[in-house]
Amino acid sequence: MKNKFYHISTYSVMRYWTILWMAILSFSCSDFNPMDSYSRIPPDRNTDIDDGDEGDGAGGLFEKGYGTVNKPYLVMDVIQIQNMSEALVKGKMIYFQLGADIDMKSISNWDPLNPTGDYYIYFDGNNHIIKNFTCTDKAYASFFGILTGTCKNVGFYNAHVEAATNSGAGVIGGYIGVKAPNAVEKTGQVENCYVSGKVKGKYAGGIASRMGRPYGGQICYIKNCYSTAEVISTGDECGGIVGSMYENSEVSYCYSTGVLIGANSVGGIAALPSEGAKITSCVAWNWKITGPAARSGRISGVLSQGENGHQADPVASECYAWEDMICTGFTPEDNAGSVSTGKYDGVSESALTLQNSIANWGTPWHNVGNIDMGFPILEWQLDREDYASYGGHDNEPEGDFANGDGTQNNPYVIANAIHIQNMSKALIEKQTTYFVLSADIDMQGIKWAPLNDANGYHKWIDFDGRNHVIKNLTCESGTYRSFFGVLCGECRNVGFVDANISSPNTGIGIIAGYVGLAAGAENYTGKITNCYTTGVLKGSGAAGGIGGVLGGSGYIKNCYSSATVIDQIANNTGKAGGIIGRVNGNASGSSIENCYTSGDINAIGGGNAGGIVGKVDGGKLVIKNCIAWNSMLVSTDKAKVGRIVGGTANATYENCYAYDGVILKAGEATFTVSDETSPSGSSFQGVAKSANELKNTVINWDSSLWKEGSNGYPVFKWSK
Repeated sequence: MKNKFYHISTYSVMRYWTILWMAILSFSCSDFNPMDSYSRIPPDRNTDIDDGDEGDGAGGLFEKGYGTVNKPYLVMDVIQIQNMSEALVKGKMIYFQLGADIDMKSISNWDPLNPTGDYYIYFDGNNHIIKNFTCTDKAYASFFGILTGTCKNVGFYNAHVEAATNSGAGVIGGYIGVKAPNAVEKTGQVENCYVSGKVKGKYAGGIASRMGRPYGGQICYIKNCYSTAEVISTGDECGGIVGSMYENSEVSYCYSTGVLIGANSVGGIAALPSEGAKITSCVAWNWKITGPAARSGRISGVLSQGENGHQADPVASECYAWEDMICTGFTPEDNAGSVSTGKYDGVSESALTLQNSIANWGTPWHNVGNIDMGFPILEWQLDREDYASYGGHDNEPEGDFANGDGTQNNPYVIANAIHIQNMSKALIEKQTTYFVLSADIDMQGIKWAPLNDANGYHKWIDFDGRNHVIKNLTCESGTYRSFFGVLCGECRNVGFVDANISSPNTGIGIIAGYVGLAAGAENYTGKITNCYTTGVLKGSGAAGGIGGVLGGSGYIKNCYSSATVIDQIANNTGKAGGIIGRVNGNASGSSIENCYTSGDINAIGGGNAGGIVGKVDGGKLVIKNCIAWNSMLVSTDKAKVGRIVGGTANATYENCYAYDGVILKAGEATFTVSDETSPSGSSFQGVAKSANELKNTVINWDSSLWKEGSNGYPVFKWSK
């Protein structure tokens, strides 16, 4: 029995090992699938040997690669860049490389790749650019969110980044590294990169909002980079490169050119370095910095020791600033040596000196420092040969106008059609920018986008035409199609001749779609004086020869329009007016004074048609000394036609007259109305007078401004 038991046991053991050996052999010979068995963790491969295996790109998510250091995932298009999040693995560094430029305009709102800092990413742009990147209303709004890893050799052109409430924003990272994490890999580096566009957050920076204090003594750094982004902080830090810097963080060989606006600490490079952070060999080339006096500097707003347990003197040294920088709210003073406390302004230098300084930084900078509109670029940008289109420096206002700096005492001077197209580049959120015309401008062939037509309508504009005209304005895009979009500010002394505006949306005009906002402080008021318009306007819901909607406490004074106004909405809600299509119900203290119209007004779908205003929806409106000199007013409903106001005429009126030869039509049928000095119904007709009487009335408003024109209608004495 003993020998038999021994024989069976030996046989069983041998059989077990044979099966196990065959299983191992079978597994080793099978094809590896990166999507199986390891949760997409790339295999460890000896890729120093070229075995011809390019990798399957995580099962087709990417062009090729295994996500390893020697075989990174290759990203070739916008679909593959969206696939990056699917390949990330907690606790594992995943490697990516761009194989082409990526246009992200089809992605309406990007989700940051690493919003919690749990993933490690190595991203090599391989000298490509990412265009039209948008990330809004997200925590740590940016491309990466929290960058734990590396981003290098890439440009972000025309980015739009806006953080969620109480969070930070930067184009590349909301945060570079992680404060006090549990892994050495949670550091972050950015090098050989550039960004352009607009950034906004409670704390914000062109490249990153905050950086530093990684685990294990690692260094977070940004080096050999530049930013042309406009950066706005709504509560805390605002930096041209980065907002705040903490322990073990460094910024070197970087420059910034964008407009910076901050409510707390503001710096051309970094707003708030602390805990031993370092800024060296940087240039603040910003056109304008706005911030509080005690916490704003050309290079850094405030240097401090930082939080308890991490306190150390930061260092800022060997930095320069453009001598013509506009500093609003603070007065800079040169700092020739190193600085560890207070603000740091660097040493002011000429543009030529700054160009040479950056060129002498060496590799990877091009050795000529004035290559792109006078600004330096990286060597890889020169090799691409398209830096003039995608360098990002076209966001800057220097050289975009004939003269001026956009302030009240030195407004931008617009002398040609190129200058007028550059206006949008110079606008700054919640700050008035001043412009003047020095010549007549022909906009023939320009597809105009309204100046203040998105993101809260917070661009404030003061525009003085100085008795010049803008011809052939065409606008077929935007929400409030017109020249300004929403006019928060003032337009005066300009004529818009032969304009052509059309829209399927409500609220369009030749000068403004919305004249001031219905709610808001004084800065949101719209004012139009001494202006005139001619041309054709086709709107849908509220259309006017001067403006679509009048809101807030704004006014229109001493203006006239001969434009044909058509509200083409196919129902009875249209509002067509010679001056204004609709007066907003929240308008308070608004007025229309010393104005006349002479164009045809037509509400095709049966809406309100008025010689001065289409419809008054409420508010406190005064219409004084106004004349409806129109040849024809048309709607399908005669109850909605008024020589002065087409509907709901609850306003205060004084000295309002109408041409006694005007044709009033309800569909194809003409009809007549009686004179009235105040409304007797929902519309208001005014008092009829002859053409000669109307002409004399207008000229007597102000004989120094008005004269009789060649066609019998009054015109400005300066008009052409």
